[in-house]
Amino acid sequence: MFRSPTCETCGAKVAFVTLRTGRRCPACGERLAYDRVEWVTAALFLALAIRFGQGLPIAAYSLYTAILVVLAAVDLRHRFVYAIVIYPGLAAAVVITPLLTGVTFGATITGLLVGGGVFLGFYLLGRLLYRGAEPIGKGDIELGALIGTMVGYPRVVSALFLGSIANAIIIVALLLLRRRGRRDFVPYGPGLCLGAFAAFFLSP
Repeated sequence: MFRSPTCETCGAKVAFVTLRTGRRCPACGERLAYDRVEWVTAALFLALAIRFGQGLPIAAYSLYTAILVVLAAVDLRHRFVYAIVIYPGLAAAVVITPLLTGVTFGATITGLLVGGGVFLGFYLLGRLLYRGAEPIGKGDIELGALIGTMVGYPRVVSALFLGSIANAIIIVALLLLRRRGRRDFVPYGPGLCLGAFAAFFLSP
């Protein structure tokens, strides 16, 4: 668990933290399956510390940020939202959000229902319009519910709105750079996680 990650091709160790941001093995030069998110995570934690200082909310939001980073990185690479991360995080957020962040229990549950319900509605509508094809993954429904539980209502509305804007910017940038085509799949998770993080800074 605490060992340094290794290259899947040659077995060489890859440092946990480095100033070199390339995703290639220093020994064999092959691309690494290990995503470098340490500096991003550190920067997010620093932003939380500046905003919240010492106190209970920063403990909750630091945990949530770590969960969001994992979900975003996995979805970006594997195009999948893992239930093994979502459901423990959801269960923890139902308890932690009312206890540590100043959001009431009712607002927490409402956020869960709104976050999951919005994407469930998109999912069902898409199935009707596209004749059975899945317009979004079921993991996006679960992620919406998790985000709603983390931030509560009404901040979940802002989180989903900001996440949608972030996704739109990402998609447009990829199209302009010709990294994706109009019919290519683009994961929604990273943008939604970014919107959730931004919502942490809004008043409950």
